[in-house]
Amino acid sequence: MLYLVESRVAPPAEITPEDWQRLAQAESDYGIQARRDGHLLHIWRIAGRYAAMSIWEAADHDELHALLCGLPLFPYADLTVTALATHPSTLRWGAIQSGQQT
Repeated sequence: MLYLVESRVAPPAEITPEDWQRLAQAESDYGIQARRDGHLLHIWRIAGRYAAMSIWEAADHDELHALLCGLPLFPYADLTVTALATHPSTLRWGAIQSGQQT
Protein backbone atom coordinates (compact mmCIF):
# COMPACT_ATOMS: atom_id res chain seq x y z
CA MET A 1 0.00 0.00 0.00
CA LEU A 2 1.12 3.54 -0.72
CA TYR A 3 0.77 6.42 1.73
CA LEU A 4 1.24 10.16 1.51
CA VAL A 5 2.74 11.44 4.77
CA GLU A 6 2.93 15.12 5.59
CA SER A 7 5.22 15.79 8.52
CA ARG A 8 5.68 18.99 10.47
CA VAL A 9 8.38 19.02 13.12
CA ALA A 10 8.93 21.43 16.00
CA PRO A 11 11.78 21.08 18.48
CA PRO A 12 10.67 21.38 22.09
CA ALA A 13 12.02 24.31 24.07
CA GLU A 14 13.85 22.06 26.53
CA ILE A 15 16.10 20.32 23.97
CA THR A 16 19.60 21.65 23.36
CA PRO A 17 20.72 22.53 19.83
CA GLU A 18 23.33 19.77 20.05
CA ASP A 19 20.76 17.14 21.03
CA TRP A 20 18.47 18.35 18.26
CA GLN A 21 21.30 17.99 15.74
CA ARG A 22 21.91 14.42 16.92
CA LEU A 23 18.21 13.61 16.52
CA ALA A 24 18.16 15.20 13.05
CA GLN A 25 21.17 13.09 12.01
CA ALA A 26 19.50 9.96 13.39
CA GLU A 27 16.35 10.89 11.43
CA SER A 28 18.38 11.21 8.24
CA ASP A 29 20.04 7.84 8.87
CA TYR A 30 16.63 6.24 9.49
CA GLY A 31 15.32 7.72 6.25
CA ILE A 32 18.25 6.35 4.25
CA GLN A 33 17.65 2.89 5.68
CA ALA A 34 13.91 3.17 4.95
CA ARG A 35 14.83 3.98 1.34
CA ARG A 36 17.18 1.00 1.16
CA ASP A 37 14.42 -1.21 2.56
CA GLY A 38 11.96 0.06 -0.08
CA HIS A 39 9.61 1.82 2.34
CA LEU A 40 10.43 5.50 1.81
CA LEU A 41 9.96 6.03 -1.92
CA HIS A 42 10.10 9.84 -2.23
CA ILE A 43 10.49 12.82 0.05
CA TRP A 44 10.24 16.56 -0.58
CA ARG A 45 10.82 19.57 1.66
CA ILE A 46 7.88 21.98 1.88
CA ALA A 47 9.37 25.35 1.01
CA GLY A 48 9.50 27.83 3.84
CA ARG A 49 8.62 25.38 6.62
CA TYR A 50 10.30 22.69 8.70
CA ALA A 51 8.03 20.18 7.02
CA ALA A 52 8.09 17.48 4.37
CA MET A 53 5.83 15.43 2.12
CA SER A 54 6.79 11.83 1.52
CA ILE A 55 5.52 8.69 -0.15
CA TRP A 56 5.85 5.51 1.89
CA GLU A 57 5.14 1.91 0.93
CA ALA A 58 4.05 -0.60 3.57
CA ALA A 59 2.19 -3.90 3.59
CA ASP A 60 -0.63 -2.42 5.68
CA HIS A 61 -1.56 0.35 8.11
CA ASP A 62 0.09 -1.43 11.03
CA GLU A 63 3.43 -1.70 9.26
CA LEU A 64 3.31 1.98 8.29
CA HIS A 65 2.47 2.89 11.89
CA ALA A 66 5.50 0.95 13.12
CA LEU A 67 7.75 2.58 10.52
CA LEU A 68 6.60 6.08 11.43
CA CYS A 69 6.84 5.43 15.18
CA GLY A 70 10.46 4.44 14.59
CA LEU A 71 11.36 7.89 13.30
CA PRO A 72 13.72 9.53 15.82
CA LEU A 73 11.78 12.82 15.47
CA PHE A 74 8.40 11.09 15.85
CA PRO A 75 7.81 12.47 19.38
CA TYR A 76 8.19 16.01 17.98
CA ALA A 77 6.28 15.51 14.73
CA ASP A 78 2.73 16.22 13.68
CA LEU A 79 1.98 13.66 10.94
CA THR A 80 -0.93 13.52 8.53
CA VAL A 81 -1.26 10.18 6.73
CA THR A 82 -3.37 9.59 3.64
CA ALA A 83 -3.75 6.12 2.11
CA LEU A 84 -3.42 6.30 -1.69
CA ALA A 85 -5.20 4.38 -4.43
CA THR A 86 -4.21 4.13 -8.08
CA HIS A 87 -5.88 6.75 -10.28
CA PRO A 88 -7.44 5.55 -13.57
CA SER A 89 -5.20 7.95 -15.51
CA THR A 90 -2.15 6.21 -14.07
CA LEU A 91 -3.47 2.85 -15.25
CA ARG A 92 -4.13 4.27 -18.71
CA TRP A 93 -0.68 5.88 -18.88
CA GLY A 94 0.91 2.54 -17.98
CA ALA A 95 -1.00 0.90 -20.83
CA ILE A 96 0.11 3.63 -23.25
CA GLN A 97 3.75 3.29 -22.20
CA SER A 98 3.66 -0.48 -22.67
CA GLY A 99 2.13 -0.12 -26.15
CA GLN A 100 -1.18 -1.73 -25.16
CA GLN A 101 -3.14 1.47 -25.77
CA THR A 102 -2.71 4.69 -27.75
